[in-house]
Amino acid sequence: MKKPRRVLLLLGGEWHDFEGFAHTLESVLAQRGYQIEVAWEPARLLRLKEDGWDGVIAYTCFTTNEGKGAVSGLTQEQVAALTRWVRTGGGFLALHAATVVGSSGEAYRALLGGEFQSHPPPFSFTVYPLSHAHPILTGITAFTIYDEFYLQQYDRAVTVHLIALYQNMAYPVAWSKVEGRGRVAYLAPGHFPTVWENPMYQRLVQQALEWVLKVLP
Repeated sequence: MKKPRRVLLLLGGEWHDFEGFAHTLESVLAQRGYQIEVAWEPARLLRLKEDGWDGVIAYTCFTTNEGKGAVSGLTQEQVAALTRWVRTGGGFLALHAATVVGSSGEAYRALLGGEFQSHPPPFSFTVYPLSHAHPILTGITAFTIYDEFYLQQYDRAVTVHLIALYQNMAYPVAWSKVEGRGRVAYLAPGHFPTVWENPMYQRLVQQALEWVLKVLP
């Protein structure tokens, strides 16, 4: 029997239902044969190679507020360890508020390919794929969600896969990039359970994960 791929799901911060998201994601990815382990301690990033992780997913929102898992950001050592691991072949998928980097610094923003700036009150918007040539977008068609709309600064070197419109302007909703021998992908939606349960969103997460893990070319 094929050994399941092991993925570390890093949670922590504020303003999000981290446990609820983890429960939904574990259920979705288990159907694809993935073994997900939840971590609230960013120090786990220091031993990614030693502990044999195939991939890392970050669903975080770093703040200075006190509370369970509410840390201000990754340390320089943790960012450096994660970056080294990716550049030597690791797969990193960042979701939703992972671009709220807090005190993590410029090196982490550079690894992600962008950084959160603000969002208006939640509203319904349609997400549009730019091209179906990339494996992340296989079978992905335009879909409408009620969610937070993230306005972000992003590196022009990333490959943008999905966009959405706000005040007649197009903004990136998903992007990816190659980092050394590894891969990084980011998906902006994901605040509300109705988004997590959307079949198109679930497919997008699955395929983004499989792309960073090199299951998909």
